[in-house]
Amino acid sequence: MSNIDWEIRAKERRVENKALKKRIKELKVSRDLWKHKYVGSRDTLMAVQKKVESVKKNVQQIMGI
Repeated sequence: MSNIDWEIRAKERRVENKALKKRIKELKVSRDLWKHKYVGSRDTLMAVQKKVESVKKNVQQIMGI
């Protein structure tokens, strides 16, 4: 009986570990995707902010301030 017990538990752990490894892999892919999107949007935001500052300076020069 004890022989069967550890075999069953070992099989259950194997299945559980396999599922956890799969989930970890999915989470890594998802995390990397969202990180890439964040970095891209941050870079775009910084570029737009620089353009806005440039336009502000040009408008101030035109208005003679």
